[in-house]
Amino acid sequence: MTFDSQLHRRIKMGWGRDGVETLRKALKPMRRWNKGAAAWLTVVTGGALLLTYALGIVFGSPPESRIPKAENGVIDLTEWNWSEEGVVPLDGQWRFDWMNGYDGERSKPTFASTTQEVPKMWEDRMTDQGARLASRGFGVYELKILHRQQSDMMGIRLPNISMSYDLYLDGKLTLSRGHPDVNPKKSVPYQAPATAFFQADDGYTEVRLVVANYDHRQGGIRTSLIMGNSEDIQKLQLRHAAQDFILLGCLLMIGFYHMGLYLLRRKELPNAMFALLCLFVALRMGLLGESAFVQWLDLNWHLSIRLEYFALVMGGWTGMACFRSMYPLEFTMRWYQFSNVSAVLLTAVLIVAEPLQFTSVLLGYQFYILLMCARILFGLVLATHRRREGARLALIGVVGLVVTIINDMLFYNGWWHSVDLLPMGLVFLIVMNSFIISMRFSFTYERVEQMSAQLIEWNSSLEERIEERTEELQRSYLTLEEAKTNLERMEQSRVQLISNISHDLRTPITLLRGYLEALKDDVISEPAHRDKTIRSMLAKVDGLNSLIQDLFDLSVLEAGKVELAREKMTLSWWIDNLREQYGLEMQSKGLVFSCTLTNPSDASAAVNIDIRRMDRVFANLLYNAIRFTPEGGTIRIAMGRSPDGAGVEIQVADSGPGIETADLPYIFDRFYRKDKSRSVASEGSGLGLAIAKEIVELHGGRIDVSNSEEGGSVFRIRLPLAEGESWIVD
Repeated sequence: MTFDSQLHRRIKMGWGRDGVETLRKALKPMRRWNKGAAAWLTVVTGGALLLTYALGIVFGSPPESRIPKAENGVIDLTEWNWSEEGVVPLDGQWRFDWMNGYDGERSKPTFASTTQEVPKMWEDRMTDQGARLASRGFGVYELKILHRQQSDMMGIRLPNISMSYDLYLDGKLTLSRGHPDVNPKKSVPYQAPATAFFQADDGYTEVRLVVANYDHRQGGIRTSLIMGNSEDIQKLQLRHAAQDFILLGCLLMIGFYHMGLYLLRRKELPNAMFALLCLFVALRMGLLGESAFVQWLDLNWHLSIRLEYFALVMGGWTGMACFRSMYPLEFTMRWYQFSNVSAVLLTAVLIVAEPLQFTSVLLGYQFYILLMCARILFGLVLATHRRREGARLALIGVVGLVVTIINDMLFYNGWWHSVDLLPMGLVFLIVMNSFIISMRFSFTYERVEQMSAQLIEWNSSLEERIEERTEELQRSYLTLEEAKTNLERMEQSRVQLISNISHDLRTPITLLRGYLEALKDDVISEPAHRDKTIRSMLAKVDGLNSLIQDLFDLSVLEAGKVELAREKMTLSWWIDNLREQYGLEMQSKGLVFSCTLTNPSDASAAVNIDIRRMDRVFANLLYNAIRFTPEGGTIRIAMGRSPDGAGVEIQVADSGPGIETADLPYIFDRFYRKDKSRSVASEGSGLGLAIAKEIVELHGGRIDVSNSEEGGSVFRIRLPLAEGESWIVD
């Protein structure tokens, strides 16, 4: 039936103007209710997420009235039950010796004794002799902790302390960050949290904390030192690290996701600006808190403080640019130019000035951020009043973000005892932005429906012109269908990206936890064995560090657009690398792990591979094998030439139950899941083997699977030889 005849048929069936209008009026209240309910549901969900994070910060802490406080440099914890009440902050009055003067090498420094509240910064404090403490200088904190004798190892969690310190426990140097010195020229600043473990065999522990600050506007201890048994301190450390890594991963992934949307559609400039906002806040977060970037990249303090302030400035600039590109009528060009000039000037100050100088004018940077926030709020209020699409949700998200910005400013100025909440505020804004994107999809569908209804009305009233307009209407209809298809493809890409994230983050984090628990419980005690374990842990951390970029690469993996970083590897080196990487874990799980060459003469043969991506293939295969191989079973890797002599064949075999015959043809399909065999036991998203297949095929190879006669499954990978290599076939 042609498009023309369909219109005639609808007209004859009574699709008139009155009927269509009646139907639209009947559905309008329901449509409005659904949108309002969905909007409020999203707001409540985002608010609950922010509240849950805030509650998680203090979860498990004892009531404030029961926490002992230090007085005159002594804190009594003899009545504290470590196993039931958990960790305790070492807050209160510490003994404090402040360096009054230092004349270089000619004389010894003089000190003035006083007490100092912890946590608290130095500025505006008075010594017992009437001297005023400056923000910069050298001081020694001392605290005597009275406690019952403990057979278990104890620990103290130290936050970021401005700007360098040495920690002495019972007179022994236990931990250092940077190098504090009475001579400013010899002092080396460095900021990163740390944990010190010690034996509490006696009834007391003496803590001596030597702190120096000559490079920052504020010196002292901003947040509490936490003491507890080693298990609780490690849990606290892991919880803080997990919170930072989860938020950091979310910000990076959402940032790359929106940047990918912009690259696919260059007209959507808000996506690029929002991506930059996420990435700059992620950069700032990686330099603060657990100092992930500082420790991963071994950044010196002068570079990290400049990057921190640069991320602060660029966060304000990208926020203004993002919302101006979304609502250009509400954000004038004059304000955008002012934001550009201010960002350039503040960045120039970071480049030419010393940290002591630009940190001393932090209020200037904060004023710029607050001014941008105020202008963004005003513009969004105006856009909401004018009923711009998505303005109300954007306003709610920005209000949540501004609240966390104000909290961070009060916290870092020492006026508020809190934590860094800016990343969580941005996550709340991301939730709102995601719903705005969904609303745009929904409104697009609605517009398609409205236009279809209008076409029906026009055709019913203009029957005599149907023949003249048929061709034009057909083109419009095809255009609308194409737009609908494109929107569905974008939505599918977003869902697939989130699925990949949940799959690929779970495995390395679980492994790191297992290694840490083994180290904590002294399961691994030999120095060589511990070093080997630490190297394995570092390898997993490096894998997590590169995972974010890998997730973005997944979106183009099947299209074959991923560039491989190929290296020439011999089979003997590859075998040794796999044995070292997985042998310890196999042994800890009670499995026999065999990693050998099929023929010793194959040792010098080489292949050109991207070792990092091939490691992902083996990780998927080996962890699947571990999951389904019973204790005492065998997992075997064998490498050698293929039967035809044209390449390399790698076999990964296990002694597990094998794979159902009916499932074998579909085992490499994406998201394949069936209520039996491996699919039931696996808690993954069904992407692992599909990803492994794509990586192998990208190397010019192929992968298949079968069940062995002895039981268990056998995965076979065939790869071509490196250029210049050839087999001598007997």
